[in-house]
Amino acid sequence: MSNKLVICGETQHRALKLRIYPSTEQKVLIEKTFGCVRQIYNNRLFERNQFYETVIKPAKPEEHKALWKTAHFSSEKEMKQKFPYLVEVSSQALCSATMFAEAAYKNFFASVKGTRAGSQVGKPKFKSKKSHDFSYRECMNVGLNWNERKIKVPKLGEVKFRHSGNKKGKLDFFLRDGADLKSITIRKNPAGEYYAVLLFEREYCHKAKSYEGGENQAIGLDFSPADFYIDSDGSSGKDYGYVAQKQANLKKLTKLQRRLMRKQIGSNNREKVRVKVARMEHYIAECRNDWIEKETKRLVSNYQVIGIEDLNLKGMMKFSRNAKNYGDASWGNFVNKLLWKSSLNENNCQVIKADRFFASSQICHCCGFKNLITKNLSIRSWVCPECGTEHVRDINAAINLKQNAIKNVGQGVSEFRSVEGVEDLASLALAIVGASDETENLTGDGQNVLTL
Repeated sequence: MSNKLVICGETQHRALKLRIYPSTEQKVLIEKTFGCVRQIYNNRLFERNQFYETVIKPAKPEEHKALWKTAHFSSEKEMKQKFPYLVEVSSQALCSATMFAEAAYKNFFASVKGTRAGSQVGKPKFKSKKSHDFSYRECMNVGLNWNERKIKVPKLGEVKFRHSGNKKGKLDFFLRDGADLKSITIRKNPAGEYYAVLLFEREYCHKAKSYEGGENQAIGLDFSPADFYIDSDGSSGKDYGYVAQKQANLKKLTKLQRRLMRKQIGSNNREKVRVKVARMEHYIAECRNDWIEKETKRLVSNYQVIGIEDLNLKGMMKFSRNAKNYGDASWGNFVNKLLWKSSLNENNCQVIKADRFFASSQICHCCGFKNLITKNLSIRSWVCPECGTEHVRDINAAINLKQNAIKNVGQGVSEFRSVEGVEDLASLALAIVGASDETENLTGDGQNVLTL
C-alpha cells in the first residue's frame, strides 16, 4: 500500500460463537437459568410499569423527574429472599437480566426523545417462555481450554464444544496474547441447539486505508431481488453462486409447515414437528449466511473501493409483489458484513454508502443527464436523450454507485456500527444474541460462518 500510516491504541471487540454440547444435568440447569432470568427481567418491567401507572401518570409533568428518583425496584437479593429457587442459578446471570431491562428502557426513552441513532425503539415487552429462543449472559471469568475443547462456565462447570481449528489464522484474534475475555452468553435456539458466544477485547494497530486508483480496484453493487446484485462490470450474484435459499427449499418447508398446522396444539407430536420446522429454517439461514460470508470476503479482498446503495427494504416490501425475494436476499445482513469486513486491518477496502435519495437508476453515467421517466420500475433499459447512450437499468445504476464511491473515497462514509459506538457491553451482548450479527460461528463441519 502506498499509505503506510499506522494507527495504534484502538480497542476492538469480537465475539466467537461456538456450538456447545451440555450434559443432561447441565441442560436442566441451563433451562432453570433461562426461567429465572426471564422472571427477573419481567419483574423489573412490571414494577416500572406499575410505578408509572400509580405514581408518575397522576402527577404533574414538572414533578416526573423528581418522582422517578424516589422509585425503588426489587434487587436481585430481595428477589432471592422472595423466591428461594433463584439461588440455584448464577447471580451474574440475574444481574445481567436487570441490566438488560434498564438498558431497554434507556433505549426506549432515548428513542422517544430523538437522541438515539438508528431505527425507533418501542416500549420494552415482557419475555415469553413460548418463544423457544432463550439466552443469558455471564460476566465472570470463564475458563477456556482449546486443547480439550471445553469451556468452564459458572454453576455449569466444564461444557464441551466443537470447532474446526485455527484454519488460515481465523482465530488469531482470540488466541494471541492480549485478548481479554469479557463475557459469555449461553443461548438456545428454536431448533434446540446450544451455543456459547464469547466476547473478546484487545488493543490493536492497523494501517490507514488507501486507494491507489484504477477502474479495476473499484466496483459498484446495485441491489436486485432476483440476482441479489448487479455490479458495474455487468455480472450478478448468480454468477458467483447466489441461490435464493427459501425459494429453493420452499417445497420441503411448505410440507413441514402444513404438517405442523395439522397437529393438535399442545401435543408432543406438534412439538416434534415444530423442532423439524425450526431446523429447516436454521438450515436455510446457514446456507444463506455461508454464501454471504464467502461473497463479502471475495469483494473486500479483490477491491479497494465498493459502492453500495442505502435502501429502505421494509418500505419497499410493503408495496411490492416481489416481497418474498426481497426478504430472502437478506441484503441488510450482506451490507453489515461488508462494512464490518472492510473495517478489519487485513483488508485495504473502503465501503461507500450512497445517500438514500441518490438517483442511481435515473442518471446517465456518461453525461449526467437525469431521466425522470425511469422512475417507472418496469423500464429496464433506456436511451439517454442527451448523449444517445443505451443503458441497461441495473448496470447503469451500479456504474453510478461506483463513480459516487470513487468521488467520496477517503471521507469516512462507511457506517458500520463498531463497539466503540455502543454505550455499554449490555447493548453489545443484546445485539450479538439477537442477531445478528458480529460473531464467528465455528461448527463441527469445518464451515466458518460469521453471524454479525
